[in-house]
Amino acid sequence: MDAISEAQAYLAQGKTQLWQGQAQEAAAAFAQATQLAPDLVAGYLGQGQAALALDSFGTVQMACRRVQELALSGPEVALANALLAVVDQQYERALEAADQAIGADPSQAYPHALRSHCLRQLGRDYEAALAEAKAARMGGNTDFRLLFPPVRPASLTLNARPAPANEGQPAWQPPSPLRRRVIRFRFATRSLGLATLSVIAINVIVFVLGVVSFDVYVQTIGLGLLILQGQVWRLGTAIFFNFEWLDLLINMLWLYIMGRWVEQLYGPGRFWLIYLGSGIFGGLLTLLVAQQFAFVGAATAVLGVFGALGAHLWHRGGGAGLTLGSWLFWLVLNLALTFAFSSFWLPTEIGGLAAGLLLGLLLLPDYWKPLRFYLKQGQRSRAFNFALRPILWTLAVDAGLLLFAALVIRGASL
Repeated sequence: MDAISEAQAYLAQGKTQLWQGQAQEAAAAFAQATQLAPDLVAGYLGQGQAALALDSFGTVQMACRRVQELALSGPEVALANALLAVVDQQYERALEAADQAIGADPSQAYPHALRSHCLRQLGRDYEAALAEAKAARMGGNTDFRLLFPPVRPASLTLNARPAPANEGQPAWQPPSPLRRRVIRFRFATRSLGLATLSVIAINVIVFVLGVVSFDVYVQTIGLGLLILQGQVWRLGTAIFFNFEWLDLLINMLWLYIMGRWVEQLYGPGRFWLIYLGSGIFGGLLTLLVAQQFAFVGAATAVLGVFGALGAHLWHRGGGAGLTLGSWLFWLVLNLALTFAFSSFWLPTEIGGLAAGLLLGLLLLPDYWKPLRFYLKQGQRSRAFNFALRPILWTLAVDAGLLLFAALVIRGASL
C-alpha cells in the first residue's frame, strides 16, 4: 500500500472514530494521515474537528490555518473558517461559514451538526433541533455534544443578538404549539424507525388475514393475468404479501435491520417511496416477462431498501455506521438466506434491487441542490460529474442486473 492509500485509510478511520465520540483516537488517525500525505486537506480539517471536540483550541487554529493555506476555496475552507469562528466565539460568523460549507457540499453530516451547535449557542433551539435531526439522518446515531464544546446559556453567549428594545414585533416568530409538538415528536422518535415498524406491521397483518381468510389471500397476491384485466391494485397489495411464515420472518428481520438505517438516512417519506417503488417495479418486471406467474413483492421491496442503502453508501462514502463493503456482505447474506429458506423468484427480486439502487440515488437528501448551484454558476462539467455521472453509472449497473435476470429467465425456459 502506497503512502496516499495508507493516508486515505487513516482518514476514513479518523472520520469513523470521530462520529463514534472517540476524539482522541480520531486525532491520532488524522495526524497519521497528514504525516503520510502533508498536503491532505481533509486530514488537517479532521485534526481541527477532533481538536475542537477535545477543547484543544490552539490545535484547531493551527490545523484550520493549514487548510486555508492548502485550499483557496471550497467546502473544506468554509468549514475551517467556521471552526475558527467557533474558537473565537463568533457564532454568527461561524453559522454563515457553516451554511457556505453546506451549500458547497450538502452531503456531509458534520456541517449540519456544527450549524446546530452554533444555533444552540445563539439560543435558537428550534432551528438547532432541525439541523441536528438532519445531521442525524446523514450520520446515524451520534451524540453531537461530544463533537463540540459545551453549550453556554444564551444570556452568557457573547455573540448572541440582543433583543430589540423598541420593536413591537420580534424579528423571529416562534412556531405554533402544534408545530412544536410535531417537531419534538419527530426528533424524539428519529432513531425508532416508525415508518419501518409500520411497514412490518402491515406485512404481519396482511399475512395473518391471508391465513385466516382465503379471500384475502386471493385478493392480495399478484396475479399477472388479473392485473392486465384491470385489477391494478394487486401491484400494491402484493408488496405487503409473504407466501409462508418463514418468508415473513426472513423478510421482516432484514427490513427491521436495514429499514431503520434507510429511514434515518432518507427520512420516513423517502423510505416509503423506496419501499413502494421498488416493490411495484419488481411486480411490473414479472408482469412483463412472465404474466402467468403469481408474484409477491415483500422480498422485492426489502431488496429495494437494501439497494437504496447501497446507493447512499456509494455516493456519500458512509452512513449509519456502515461501509460499502459491509453492505455487500449483508446483501450476499440476505440473498443466501432467501435462496436457502424462502420462496424466491430471481427476476422479481433483482428488479427490486435495481429499482432501489436508482431510487436511493435520486432520493438522496440534498442530492440535487449542488447540481442547481453548479448550473447557476455555469459549471456544467462539474454539475455533470457530481450528479449526472453517478446516475449513468447506476443505470449501467441496473442494466447489468436486469440482463442477468433475463438470462435466468431464458435459461429456465430452455
